Amino acid sequence: MTVSLQAASTGMVLATGILLWLLEGIAPFFVAGMPRNSHARINISLAVCSLFFILPADVATMVALDAAGPHFTGLAGLLPHGAPRSVFVLLLLDFWMYVWHRINHNVPFFWRFHSIHHNDGQLDVTSSWRFHPGEILFSGLLRLPFLILIGAGADDLLLYTLLMTPVIQFHHSNIRIDAMQDRLLRLIIPTPLLHRIHHSTVRSEHDSNYGAMLSLWDRLFGTLTVKSVSSSTPVGLEGQGDAESQRLLSLLKRPFSGTLT
Repeated sequence: MTVSLQAASTGMVLATGILLWLLEGIAPFFVAGMPRNSHARINISLAVCSLFFILPADVATMVALDAAGPHFTGLAGLLPHGAPRSVFVLLLLDFWMYVWHRINHNVPFFWRFHSIHHNDGQLDVTSSWRFHPGEILFSGLLRLPFLILIGAGADDLLLYTLLMTPVIQFHHSNIRIDAMQDRLLRLIIPTPLLHRIHHSTVRSEHDSNYGAMLSLWDRLFGTLTVKSVSSSTPVGLEGQGDAESQRLLSLLKRPFSGTLT
């Protein structure tokens, strides 16, 4: 089952990415500041660099979960196998993503790496792949103890990835969506208009709307921000939109530079 889920997850990422990219070209929410291909090239280059960390981290995680499973059932062991257990584990995995996202914003060391995701001055589906390799590394290392604690298996993690990734791609995308549709969807998942607030240049706004797959956690913990968003609402980080700041080498070196905003 693990292999089939991995194949399905990879296929979902590619299919959703291509579909949203095409829809962004047909009905964009805002007019891009730089050519779409140039913007995509930056983000995909970062994604390729991160793959060198993602692939071994994922393999190590799967091996560790398979090794721990027979000896420690974790919190999931309190429930019988079946739908209730699966839903329980998926909710906890999404809760961890919410917590980890908040950590990235509130701990200066981790913000150094996560800020690379936020200094993107225009959002589209490729922004969902824009993460510094260092953030990917720390994410994998710190996630593993939590996965073992809750008793998640390799199949649970792959299933969550299969469900969560299209949502993340969707809420980063630059597709035009009706305000009413957005209001209905955000009752369950983060939406493009909701997540655009998270990428606001205003710090108090981008320190909100942390949800990955579900908007539930932001509602529960008071970090949901809802406001009117227009196509002219600026995103990114102040002073980080120049061409030099957006070069691949500059982005890779940025966490190791001086004071970051």
